[in-house]
Amino acid sequence: MRAKLAGATPCVGVFSKTLDSSFVEAAGLGGLDFIILDTEHGHASLETIHHHVRAAALVGMESIVRVKGVDAHAIAAALDSGAGGVQVPNIATPEQARAAVEAARFYPLGARGVCRFVRAARHGSLEKSAYFTAANEALLVLQVEGLEGVSNIDAILDVPGFDVLFIGPYDLSQSIGKPGEVDAPEIHELIGRIAAAAAAKDKALGIFCDTPEALARYWQEGVAYIAYSVDISIFSDAIRSILKSTNSIGA
Repeated sequence: MRAKLAGATPCVGVFSKTLDSSFVEAAGLGGLDFIILDTEHGHASLETIHHHVRAAALVGMESIVRVKGVDAHAIAAALDSGAGGVQVPNIATPEQARAAVEAARFYPLGARGVCRFVRAARHGSLEKSAYFTAANEALLVLQVEGLEGVSNIDAILDVPGFDVLFIGPYDLSQSIGKPGEVDAPEIHELIGRIAAAAAAKDKALGIFCDTPEALARYWQEGVAYIAYSVDISIFSDAIRSILKSTNSIGA
């Protein structure tokens, strides 16, 4: 995934709220680079996350677990599953960014709780030093999605140890008093400020979008990590599209 992020072509994935690992497998078979298993706004249990991570690995797709916030136990548990990375929402200060790094990395990069009898370490069969080295290569994505985070963007970017700075347009719109208006000029201006700061610090940029037009725009702008919509919503949209086509035939 690190190699893909450094390439010329953006990585594209989806957020996932499904409880069925077949949907995760199908997403990988469809050609996505990654899938974000959402435990912030989704309701999958840790057991289900383990199954989803296996399904993603089966088809060569990277799995990223979004936790609810800067919670050291939740971050470690997500990585213990063998997921390729963890995504932490609502980062507003450099202190929060440092806490996320501390929770996601083993010594000397952090202070993640140690247990090698987990799936990520092949249930204890992986040689210890190999596990700790490989674990510190897991992708760490930090989300900035509010005005406080934007105001602290340079200080957040100066925190070492994370890989992608992710923009949450919907929460940004909430923070300026225009919830859901992700195409408001103020939101585009804030996204531009964040993108410019990330580029100046040579940090990979990520963003969420939910329209083909926005996806094409961010693709052309070279955003490295693009999360497009949500798996269950994509499925629902496809059903509506099919029914709309049949209605037009009947007319």
